[in-house]
Amino acid sequence: MPHDAVRHTGTVTSFEMFPIGVVRNERSEAVDDDWDRVNSSIRLDLDVVDESAADGLRAFSHIEVVFVFDQVDESSVVRGARHPRGNTAWPAVGILAQRAKNRPNRLGVTVCELMAVRPGGVIEVRGLDAIDGTPVLDIKPYMEEFGPRGDVLQPEWSHELMTAYWKDGPDQPTHRTPDPDAWLADVRRSPADHGTLAMIVRRPTTDDREVLAHGELDPNVGLVGDNWLERGSRSTPDGAAEPDAQLNIMNIRAARLVAGDDERVPLAGDQLFVDLDLSPENLPAGTRLQIGSAVIEVTAKPHTGCAKFTRRFGLAAHRWINGRTGKEQRLRGICAKVVVAGTITAGDTITKVVDHD
Repeated sequence: MPHDAVRHTGTVTSFEMFPIGVVRNERSEAVDDDWDRVNSSIRLDLDVVDESAADGLRAFSHIEVVFVFDQVDESSVVRGARHPRGNTAWPAVGILAQRAKNRPNRLGVTVCELMAVRPGGVIEVRGLDAIDGTPVLDIKPYMEEFGPRGDVLQPEWSHELMTAYWKDGPDQPTHRTPDPDAWLADVRRSPADHGTLAMIVRRPTTDDREVLAHGELDPNVGLVGDNWLERGSRSTPDGAAEPDAQLNIMNIRAARLVAGDDERVPLAGDQLFVDLDLSPENLPAGTRLQIGSAVIEVTAKPHTGCAKFTRRFGLAAHRWINGRTGKEQRLRGICAKVVVAGTITAGDTITKVVDHD
């Protein structure tokens, strides 16, 4: 940062700040509502911060983003009181008693869900209420201890204002609403051993799905005919396929609950759907599983929900899958790799391989 970034003028200190990155998404207009549908990436400026500045961030579920409402004209800045959103049914309150963008310093602060941290300084989030091109000044991990200490009180008009702010959009009724306790109880009925391969799904291209009666597993290509190798991964520095994510495996009970029926289960994007307890206590990294004549190994690579999963099954399902309990139980599934080639068939028994050495 230049030496003149901090200036002193009498008793007032002014600061010149430099964005550490920029927001990229599909929303170009600063509309007021429906922000939970917005998936954004924050592209860090690697001339300002090092790529390692995001090391360890993925261990958090949420981040706090500080940004600039850079498209607010100086002439529209409010320094006193106004009616929120210009609605005279709500009382005129000071600009510091509302979260409007027309603020003296035009700063915005949002806690949003952290979806991924990619190589090259790319941070993917959901629910960041900033439009495409917005400068980002800072990113902080959200910690429970920084939440409100004590009861949260706010006036009725603010509840009315926020009614649709995080709404998941008009297509939400087509998605299933989780019953967290009942759904989790159903998933936990899956056997710890001697499970079943319920469905094999091949993905010849990104959005195509082929349900197979039989499949071939190969250590070099994973599920033969699947696009894992060709598609590559945004999680590797060179974009090559992630070896530890050769196979994506999801519990069939969890998949059916979010999908509603077997016809929509393949939309989850996994290749193998199994009736087996996928929790880390039952299947720690390194566990080997026999399926048909093939053997696969569970890897330490986390399997998390993506934007496509959320669009297909709804935000409520995403939050059930990726919430604290969901992650503890690995409801989204696990990653694995093929260690012994072989043929698998829907209905095959899945057993743990016991090392007798």
